[in-house]
Amino acid sequence: MLSIGYGLLWGALICSSLEWRTGRRWLRWAALGLGALAWGLWTAGLAGRWQASGHWPMSTRYEFGLVFLWALLGLHLLATADLPRAGGGGLLLALALATYLLTRPAGERVAAPLLPILRTIWFPLHTFAAALAYGLFGVAAGLGLTGLAEKEAGARDALLGRMERAADWGFLWLTLSMLLGGIWARSAWGRYWGWDPKETWTLVVWLLYLLPLHLRPLSAWRGRRQIALVLLGFAGVLFLWQGVPWVVRVGRLESLHGF
Repeated sequence: MLSIGYGLLWGALICSSLEWRTGRRWLRWAALGLGALAWGLWTAGLAGRWQASGHWPMSTRYEFGLVFLWALLGLHLLATADLPRAGGGGLLLALALATYLLTRPAGERVAAPLLPILRTIWFPLHTFAAALAYGLFGVAAGLGLTGLAEKEAGARDALLGRMERAADWGFLWLTLSMLLGGIWARSAWGRYWGWDPKETWTLVVWLLYLLPLHLRPLSAWRGRRQIALVLLGFAGVLFLWQGVPWVVRVGRLESLHGF
């Protein structure tokens, strides 16, 4: 499923790139259609993985990446469906994420049994809220990248408006994920917050996205500076997903998070 969707996503990106050059509306619809087919295949793949493993398919970093990709692509298609020449940045990020997932070693892609600590309602609630937040931040970053390339002022303003809304919704979902994680931690370990490396960097990312919210009323922080802050926040998201586990492993730090 991932491989077929990957090919469709390449087709969507090519159509979006041609739309950027020619302005032809049918290319935008072709890109949206191919992207929607890829998203549908990945939805079916996640459902199949769920059925085969018998549990919510987000218990490993690889599985979380699959849902991250699913959220990013689906939300990107919704956010850009009515905007001409808006799809390139988000599709490029989705393609990069899909490429990473496709090149993972076979051992990482095997579904693992669910650990006892994950057999709770808080597991799907917390992780799904986090995946939606990551996906929305990816949508915002993609719109920001497209906005950097857009020369026409009206079109760029429309892209930045969508970017702001995606980042705002991502911030809300990340906040909800943190609250749900705190409740889960309280029921499992008797404390809401323990300064675990993952928790600490999640707070850093939360603050990175809080910054543009506060700076938005200032005209000097509109446009390219605003995009830079959103892209910085997304870099923090990617480090949270992949970099923090690497630091924990290399530094032999204690962490209660598997991904």
